[in-house]
Amino acid sequence: MFDKDAITKLTEAQSITSAAGALSAHDSTENLTALPSDYKLHDLEQYLPCRRRARGAMTTSSASDFASYAVKHAEAGACVFVQQDEMTAVAVLNLGTPIQPGHADNLAKLAPKKTAAYTALTNIANGAGNTQKTVAEFLEDWPGYIKCFNDGGAIEPPKAIAAIRKISIEALRKQENTEQQLSNTKSSFESVQATSTEPLPTTIYFVTQPYHGLAECSFVLRLGILTGGDKPTISLRIVNKEQHAEDMAEELAQLVVSAISSCAVDMPVLVGSYSARG
Repeated sequence: MFDKDAITKLTEAQSITSAAGALSAHDSTENLTALPSDYKLHDLEQYLPCRRRARGAMTTSSASDFASYAVKHAEAGACVFVQQDEMTAVAVLNLGTPIQPGHADNLAKLAPKKTAAYTALTNIANGAGNTQKTVAEFLEDWPGYIKCFNDGGAIEPPKAIAAIRKISIEALRKQENTEQQLSNTKSSFESVQATSTEPLPTTIYFVTQPYHGLAECSFVLRLGILTGGDKPTISLRIVNKEQHAEDMAEELAQLVVSAISSCAVDMPVLVGSYSARG
């Protein structure tokens, strides 16, 4: 006669045997089994001489190193995805095929670095208000990168910077009084304007290489002056910023294609992103 403990152990032994059989039969459809809720799976890979398969993430800012690593470690179905918003390229090296999908957890990532000039540009030319001092010092830091214009034509950078430092706010008040035989009306109008003793720039061209490895680009900045407070506030905005982002993403994709092609390997490069689901 079997007692309760013996029956439990026999049941557990039978369950373990069933589980082992289901896990080993990975080519069949019998990959699931019912086990008690207190069972726990243990991965013994760390005790093996080698890992069962390659998985991990490599990151670099060098397109050539990215291509070299991706090509060397690519498996069936490997593909590169260029993410426009993040300006990165991710190679999924074990993506697999529709018939034999991979785990998609062995990656290589290209993250080109922003240049110092482009970083400074994007920090200030975001449409937010800045002080005269902040904008003037930004232009003083990058004199070889800028060209300033207004309706009168080109302005030398030193004069444009001096004009920004000398901006002042003037309030103008105008009062009208009209008297007629049967009526009397009075109206007043007050306006605030920003003026400077030097010609103020309205458009600034900032020419720089945005990311290391990409071509030089000319960014057009619109300069606006807000006069709501006691002191003027200056805003800078990049014209067609979204179009620049699309162009840079496309250029990054072409850079990756060229780097991979130089390794004499045909690997698809797509604009987009990929996320594996469990």
